[in-house]
Amino acid sequence: MGLFQEKKDYLNCLKSSGHQSEKCRLFSKKYLECRMEKNLMAKQEMSELGFEKISEMDASGEKPNEKINN
Repeated sequence: MGLFQEKKDYLNCLKSSGHQSEKCRLFSKKYLECRMEKNLMAKQEMSELGFEKISEMDASGEKPNEKINN
């Protein structure tokens, strides 16, 4: 995917979530990784950008053990 698509996905997520950025962390991470790959920003460890726990969350921003089971 190109940078434009990554940015679009992130912005669409923000819009659909009522601008709750924590629900769009996966899209934010992908967007920043794409920017680094294209040398549009300095390469950094994702943990330095606040993504050390992103693997514990799904795309909705909820931790798996916090989901409500009906």
